[in-house]
Amino acid sequence: MAKKMIIKGVGTFMAKRLPKDPMGEIEVVTLGTLQDLKIDLNVELEDIFGGDGLFAIDVLVKSKSIEVSATDAKFDLDAIQLMMGSTVQEQVKSYVWILNEQSTVAAGVSNSGFAEAKPKHASDIYGSNGDITVRLKDSNTLLKQLTLKGTAVEPNEFFYDEVNGVVILNAVHIGKEIVLNYKRDQIVDMVDLLVDEVPFPISVIHHGTFQQKDGSYAGVETELYMCRAKGTFSINAQRAAASASAISLQILDPERADGKIGSIKRFSAPSKI
Repeated sequence: MAKKMIIKGVGTFMAKRLPKDPMGEIEVVTLGTLQDLKIDLNVELEDIFGGDGLFAIDVLVKSKSIEVSATDAKFDLDAIQLMMGSTVQEQVKSYVWILNEQSTVAAGVSNSGFAEAKPKHASDIYGSNGDITVRLKDSNTLLKQLTLKGTAVEPNEFFYDEVNGVVILNAVHIGKEIVLNYKRDQIVDMVDLLVDEVPFPISVIHHGTFQQKDGSYAGVETELYMCRAKGTFSINAQRAAASASAISLQILDPERADGKIGSIKRFSAPSKI
């Protein structure tokens, strides 16, 4: 009979995505900063009754399922990739939003007779105008953007001068504070969330080695041959708290010739591995 052990810790989680092309590379995702990991093995039974007796005469096994849920202390785009089925794109040129940037309007320098405000990231603004919006801070009024400056800009309007990288307003706003939202160029790692992609099957391995009270080390390793993401992927951002992301997986039948869906191993080790 296998020795008992005490699990003191959370271990490490790895998922492998098999390539669509048999000659392609296997993609590996590792969650090494787990906060918790839970593996639920479920059996659904249905009672079978016969005659007038109040107790079941037998049971029918309707289904078996295994569910894995993991929470990682570090945010990882690969976890979203597991959940949504999208592919992580690394170091691509895209944009990020600058939100609620405050600026004080000054008299026009590049545009005499008007008022101007220069976004902090004007030199890196995305596209021609960064989809910029301008709001008066004191009245919370959203100004209307003009496509051409013309000879006049009304008090409820603004124009973005991409040549000089400034927001042009009516001179009545000189000295006022405005709030800007706009896009700026940025090299990013990103995942596009698409309407028609589904989570891809993966195999998962959870491994942990824990010191026992006699000083020895014992390990447990669970391997599931085919799983798919299910449920909700959560990015739990909170005030004054470290955010953690969670993912849930459900096992699928890998349709192996030996009928196995996975394994759970217990082992001894000379040290933590």
